[in-house]
Amino acid sequence: MPRPGAALLLCLLLLSLPEPSAAESPLQLPTPQNVTIYSYNYQNLLTWAPVKVDNGSVLYTVQYNTLACNCWEEINCTNITKTECSFTDPDIKSFWTITLRVRAELGQVKSDWVETNTFVADQNTTIGPPVIVNVDSTSDSLFLNFLHTVKEDTLQYLVRYWENSTNKQHETKWTKNTRIGLLNLKQLTVYCFQIRAKVQVFDDNIGPLSETNCHKTAASGAMRAGFVVVIFVAATVTVVILAIVCFLFIQKFHQVVKYWFQPPFKIPPHIEEYLKDPEMPALEELQNDCAEEDPWDSLSVVSNAEGSQALVRDTLNTNVHSNSRSTESEKT
Repeated sequence: MPRPGAALLLCLLLLSLPEPSAAESPLQLPTPQNVTIYSYNYQNLLTWAPVKVDNGSVLYTVQYNTLACNCWEEINCTNITKTECSFTDPDIKSFWTITLRVRAELGQVKSDWVETNTFVADQNTTIGPPVIVNVDSTSDSLFLNFLHTVKEDTLQYLVRYWENSTNKQHETKWTKNTRIGLLNLKQLTVYCFQIRAKVQVFDDNIGPLSETNCHKTAASGAMRAGFVVVIFVAATVTVVILAIVCFLFIQKFHQVVKYWFQPPFKIPPHIEEYLKDPEMPALEELQNDCAEEDPWDSLSVVSNAEGSQALVRDTLNTNVHSNSRSTESEKT
């Protein structure tokens, strides 16, 4: 049987032990991990790793506060199942300094809040480069026209450019214009360029450079006129050379060209058959047809009354001659 003094000492030791913390309590969820803020072109997103439990679906709640008002407010991310929350909200100004926090919930069981570092959209968002719309080219200039998805009055732009055959780079001044001219360039030369944007605040938030684009300057008016003259002279020389070549070819191959353009005469097939066999009856029939179709015309000459008898005699003789010829043809 233990002594009373020992039992009292054991009770005192148990009472002196610290109470278990809330994190160790079986009635509390683990806190979300890897809480991170992503912001690109003022599109703000809070993400975290999911809290894993054996049973049930964990919900999450996100809140924020500002330096001006040390009170936590909701941002449409209450009791959500996704492990991300978009806090791009017009009520949250881009120049505000805010802090966000998130916790996990499973029924009545909740985790501790996990807070982020302070966030200012103007300073912490990543400003992407603008998009090139088109490039206008002259003999000594390139004019870049571009647009940006961010509609902010504080945005400014800069262009870095260089001649494609060299590594010497140049930069324009920061400007709010969305059309920038690269001046004093060489004609008919390829130039490459990159564009970047920044938000002009107390600490300028400068975005990354765009992908490299290259464009060629145009030719001057004098050079274009020279090209026209050169092309005209080259075309004229080519035509003369072709004419000389054709003339020499015709002179050398005269008989061949003549044969191509004037083929030899070819006898019709029916005549060629007759020449091979002159006794063919087809030619005789053709001659008879021609004889039958050959008409004899009567010619009457009318003169004065004294020659009327001679005219009658000539008419009778002509008719008799025609009849005799017709009789002979029938006999034949």
